[in-house]
Amino acid sequence: MSKAIHAIESKSLSIRKAAAKYNINYSAVFRRLKRLPGSIKAHGGQPALNANEESFIVHRIQICADWGYPLDAFTLRMLVKQYLDELGKVIKRFKNNVPGRDWAYSFLHRHKKEISERLCQNIKRSRAAVSPEVITDYFKLLENELKDVPPQNILNYDETNLRDDPGKKKVIVRRGCKYPERVMNSSKSSTSIMFSAAGDGTILPPYVVYKAVHLYGSWTQNGPKYTRYNRTKSGWFDSQCFEDWVRTIAIPYLKKLTGKKVLIGDNLASHVSMELIRLCLEHDIHFIYLPANSTHLTQPLDVAFFAPLKRYWRQILEQWKLKAGRNMSCVPKDKFPRLLNNLMKKIEVNGSNNIKSGFRKCGIIPIDKDEVLKMFPVESNNSDNQPTQEIEALDKAFVNLLKSMRYEETGKPQKKSKL
Repeated sequence: MSKAIHAIESKSLSIRKAAAKYNINYSAVFRRLKRLPGSIKAHGGQPALNANEESFIVHRIQICADWGYPLDAFTLRMLVKQYLDELGKVIKRFKNNVPGRDWAYSFLHRHKKEISERLCQNIKRSRAAVSPEVITDYFKLLENELKDVPPQNILNYDETNLRDDPGKKKVIVRRGCKYPERVMNSSKSSTSIMFSAAGDGTILPPYVVYKAVHLYGSWTQNGPKYTRYNRTKSGWFDSQCFEDWVRTIAIPYLKKLTGKKVLIGDNLASHVSMELIRLCLEHDIHFIYLPANSTHLTQPLDVAFFAPLKRYWRQILEQWKLKAGRNMSCVPKDKFPRLLNNLMKKIEVNGSNNIKSGFRKCGIIPIDKDEVLKMFPVESNNSDNQPTQEIEALDKAFVNLLKSMRYEETGKPQKKSKL
């Protein structure tokens, strides 16, 4: 075909003579030469929707995902049905105008450069409500407070928990087994830990809080070096634990440094006492509180550190439950420090790089609010060359879909009857 086209364009042969010489159908050479719209079809079966329609749908899918309402394959199929019904268009290969699962798979494959299926995580509406204006105001404060402060003087702290359940895992079973199971004791209990790290990648010792009334010596042995231990009735941090963390973990690290020091973390104002304020002023330590409900965007530990930490913890916990802890439903408090020590050794391999990546992704080091703002959805002014009727039908289908997601009634609560 390419030789025939070259011969025709160089005017050495006519279309008919070139087709005859290279044994190609005349109409095929003519269509390729003239490049008539829609004259050259793709290999295999032809898509039910044309290229413009599919491109328009891909663009709207991207917008839905940006705004926190990503579609699944089933919703995509229902969306196409609604669009076809709106136009009054019937596609015989679709049963009741509903595309099949194979169509959805082929659609994703055709547009794999623009969209793909991924596992998603759920966030609360309060987190989704964080606006670019809130982030912009936060970075104005950040620029003033962190001016001329070196990375090693900036500490990010955050509380998390390590559960006693290693979670689910893919296993090999007999073909046809619907409900695979494995014997492994687990519980819903967890242990709270305060982690902290500096902007230069330094990871400070963890601070462990047990759920107990008393603290025993065996619960503090064989753990990571310089780790501190405490206990509360709830198992979570209170004002006394937070003050003790500042005294025993943060200050011993920061007092060796010169210049202004900054602690960045959640708004724990209720945990800050007058004595703690006096102590921090004495060592030139300042607090910066993150905007409410924004830690998934602005907390370096949340963004880049805790995910690999929890993954390593599940691996260590699973190995322990398969051997020494196979008969224990939960991790005994006297065994926890040793497992935590194994975790810290494993996380230290790439932990420093993860911490630096977290500070960079959160726009703290270096200060760059665009690193956070680019994670917000943006208005798109993409122009469409679709016929007006098709644009209106597709837009109406997407609007109805988003309305049902956002405003659909969940039902009135059932009234309690008195006996």
